Amino acid sequence: MNVMKKSMMQMLLSTVLVAGLFTSCKKDDHDHDHDEEELITTLRVQLTNTATNATQTFTFRDTDGPGGNAPTVDSILIAPNATFTCAIQVLNESVTPAEDKTPEIVREANDHQFYFITTGTTLAVSNLNNDSRSLPFGLTSTWTTGAAGAPGTVRIALKHKPGQKAAGDPITKGETDIDVTFGVRVR
Repeated sequence: MNVMKKSMMQMLLSTVLVAGLFTSCKKDDHDHDHDEEELITTLRVQLTNTATNATQTFTFRDTDGPGGNAPTVDSILIAPNATFTCAIQVLNESVTPAEDKTPEIVREANDHQFYFITTGTTLAVSNLNNDSRSLPFGLTSTWTTGAAGAPGTVRIALKHKPGQKAAGDPITKGETDIDVTFGVRVR
């Protein structure tokens, strides 16, 4: 009788382990294209002055990811009373060669949104490009500066909102893929 109980327990345990393997590999139906383990280490902000066509690139970089070495963050120094086109690039530079995550984010634009929050500066961000449903996406935008002034900040956050994205969504909605604050000086 003990041998029979032991065999039944082993068979039951094997069944549970195999079932666990299959369910742990299953992806969330709402998140079929988004790799939850993806690492974003770098955010590049490319600003092109619409009057002069001069381009500047500002970078946030944290190649070992959260919790390791401190990231490096450029300060954004831009001209007053000017308009810039902004283009964002997102990378994983923890691997060689670096992996450009931007095309994946573009493919999943309906589930992503960039947010721009300025504080203490004459910089204003507008004209975010849209996804295929005409909802804000923000991979490109227009940055306009006023008069030169004291330093401020611009916070850029990429939110992942599978199946939840709607017009007027607050920054608090969805999962954060990356959230960076750059110092800004208009002078």
